[in-house]
Amino acid sequence: MITHRDIQDVCYLKSRQTKKTHYESQKDIFWPFYLWRVAAPKSKPSLNVFQMLVLKLILAGCRDNEKLCRYSNLDKELIRHILAELTNEDYLDGWSHTDKANKLLLGVEESTNEKTSYYILQDATTGKLMPRVLSTLPHIEGMDFNERFPQFVRSKGSGKLVKPLLINNTVKPEAPTPDQMNTSLRAYRRVLNQLKQADFYISDDALEVTYSIEFIEPEPIAAFTHAKLFSTISGERSWYLSDPTGLTETLPELNDVAEQLLESNRHFASRVNEVMGIAEDEHTLNYKQQEKLFEEQAKVELLSNYPWVQEYALIEKHVLATLRFKNQAEQFQTPRPEILEGLLSELQKIIEAWLKTLMKPNAANNNWEVLVMRWNGNRPVFQHDKRLIEQIYSGVSGVSVYTAKRLATVRGGNVQSAMTRGNQSLKPMLAAMLLTFPKVVEQLSMQLPNWLDEAIRLAEDRNNKASHASGEVLTKEEVINHLNSVDELLKVLERILGSK
Repeated sequence: MITHRDIQDVCYLKSRQTKKTHYESQKDIFWPFYLWRVAAPKSKPSLNVFQMLVLKLILAGCRDNEKLCRYSNLDKELIRHILAELTNEDYLDGWSHTDKANKLLLGVEESTNEKTSYYILQDATTGKLMPRVLSTLPHIEGMDFNERFPQFVRSKGSGKLVKPLLINNTVKPEAPTPDQMNTSLRAYRRVLNQLKQADFYISDDALEVTYSIEFIEPEPIAAFTHAKLFSTISGERSWYLSDPTGLTETLPELNDVAEQLLESNRHFASRVNEVMGIAEDEHTLNYKQQEKLFEEQAKVELLSNYPWVQEYALIEKHVLATLRFKNQAEQFQTPRPEILEGLLSELQKIIEAWLKTLMKPNAANNNWEVLVMRWNGNRPVFQHDKRLIEQIYSGVSGVSVYTAKRLATVRGGNVQSAMTRGNQSLKPMLAAMLLTFPKVVEQLSMQLPNWLDEAIRLAEDRNNKASHASGEVLTKEEVINHLNSVDELLKVLERILGSK
């Protein structure tokens, strides 16, 4: 069987649209499906509207030609003709409904010996059936495999190549059960009925689909279907995937499985982040909409750029909060002070969360004792000569004179508390790390020189400008510089704590 890994042999299908739709913010996606070909009895055409009207009037008690003419507003000759047709087709026996008519009025479909076939869509990332079918397979012609990922010409007139993101997070196909197919087809027919009631055009092929499946192919066809990832601020969601069959604008069931994919596919999360960002720039939002968008953007950006932090709940919490504040700060030329202060505070908490994750503070940690000058019974008396303390910190490779001087101002008791309880702020936590894991500090400093200096400056800006009432003004440029420094640190930490 050809699988989705057989890039050049797998099936590629066009995006089918019932109407021309253009979105300012959109991305092209190749979504993987398994297509199960099934065979079913072909349903006979239902009665026309006049025949159904007469059949229902008889059910309501109109059992003579005069009453039928009066309540249907149809000509007497036409009534006689319709009655003859219903009798010949075995819907009427005199003025009584036959079993065939009763089944029709109950919504039971009549079948013939003719057969029809179509394809049931199974999402290849989860194995869930989609409430959609395809009567034919609209193949994309002229697929180009010269690059790493497949591409195709969108328009022969322009010759422009489209290279959709290929979603390859697939599971092994499992043949759907009769109950699963029945549930999926009923959901599909509900959508058809809703569209018919709203006077939308429904093709004859779509109406041929019945519930009475008699045969299913033993193996599915592996296919990538071209879909659009788009964003619209006015919708219930911030982003959508288009309906690959073109029956409706979007497919809720596909959106749900795509939501699950965000956590495991950072490239898809990145595309979602991009379309949400474009949509934000093109619309004016009210406050609640902005807050909702900032929250969703932060989640998607985390999954796109920092997926590894999901394994560390404390780090994830503060990275998410940082991204939310960052999105708010970028929205305005001059952000409100509380936004900048909130962003600076969360940046510091990211580093604190990492230090706590690394050190795992507990009472058994005793590396702080190097700062003890003497003991008064069981009580330590800490060294107060800052020059001696500087020498202790300077003994770690990668620690600058600036960092050693600033950490020498931290009280020994605070370093002890950071190491044993983890209840201190950034500078005591950094001092505790230098004493506990000097090799980690040296390794980080080789990959990212000056990271300690930047962390100290972050702590001091936060203490002086964002922690207490102060006349000092925190600027957007200062905060963005700290944001960039922490972002660089996170990229290095990914190689130490996480894996891509």
